[in-house]
This record gives sequence, structure tokens and C-alpha cells, in this order.
Amino acid sequence: MSDKCSTLSLPEDIYLRSLTGRLIGEHLFDGYRKIAIITFPDRICSALVAATLSSYTYYTGYSDNIGAVFTYDDNFGETAKKVATGSFDAVFIAYGGEQKLSTVNEAFKMTLKALMNAGYKRGMVIHVRVWLASKQLSTVLQDERLSGWLESLPEIRVLTADLDLKKFIFNKVKINKGKLTMTPYREALLTDEHAELLRKSIPPPE
Repeated sequence: MSDKCSTLSLPEDIYLRSLTGRLIGEHLFDGYRKIAIITFPDRICSALVAATLSSYTYYTGYSDNIGAVFTYDDNFGETAKKVATGSFDAVFIAYGGEQKLSTVNEAFKMTLKALMNAGYKRGMVIHVRVWLASKQLSTVLQDERLSGWLESLPEIRVLTADLDLKKFIFNKVKINKGKLTMTPYREALLTDEHAELLRKSIPPPE
């Protein structure tokens, strides 16, 4: 599934995900007690997920069954049923380290449809690369069924970045009749190194 599109080397990409995962686990998951993560089965996404869960267990408390990892594939419908019945507080969709944005967007839409059809009704957390790939969720909100389902979820959180100001922004999203509003609830400053790695990792337009 790999179609690497950043200008970073693999070691740099993995290091970047370690820096990013630390902040996601600390801030984007704050308040959740059990997290499901859905990711592509590739090296960079795996690095992000490992760093995220390590940070999350550190800040939340190390215990059994605090999280679970699921991979996206052609049989994702069955996986979605496991997520929907797993008593998770939220599901984090972490796609995009080695794929074109168009690939991420299509996988994201298929993931949401599978979760909707499986009856998932809890929190949703969206990574910044998915946010970019879906054009701030606009590709998803065009589907009335998906839009209505997302509106019904108790909470949606999104990670965004402002590289000029060198910070991550953690947001809560509300959807009302297909329209999206976003409210920041926390920010985290980035080091110069982290911001530069993020800048170099942004995929070029397709």
C-alpha cells in the first residue's frame, strides 16, 4: 500500500512520527480511557501508532486493555464490527504517512462507511493528514448519510497544525446539517526541528 510522497528519508519519517505521537497521546486523547486506533499496515503509520499509544499509556495510566490497534484492508467491514462492539471511548483514524492524499481520502470514506454500517456510536478522532486529504471533511460531508451519522456522534476531535506559528492545535468539531464548525480546546508548541520535519513531510499536490 506504500506510495511514499514526502521528501524525508525513512529514518526522518519515523523520528517525526515519534515526536508527533507523543503530543497526540498527551493532548488529543486526553480524557479517554480506552482507545481504538485504525491505521494503514505500513512502517510510518505503525511508528505513529506505537508512539501515540506509548504516550497515551504514560499520561493515562498503564493498564490492561487500554487500547487496541486495527489495520485497514479489503476486509475492513469485519474489523469495523470489532471496533463498534469493543466498548472504546473513541476511535482514532491515523492514515497517510506513505500514501497519496487521494488514497488516504478514499480509505477514510470507506472506513467511515464501514463504521457507520457496523453501528459505531462513540467518539471519533481524526489525524491531520486525514483532515488534509478529506479537504477538511468536505469530501465526506457530501454524503448525506455519512454527514448525518457524524453529526450523531457524541464527539469529534481533529488535530491540525500551524507551522508558521510552530504549534499543533487540538480541536473539537461539530457538524450541523452538513456544515462544520471547529473549536480549538488546546495548543502545543512545536520545537524548531519538529516543525521543519512536518514542513518537509507535506505531500505535493497531485
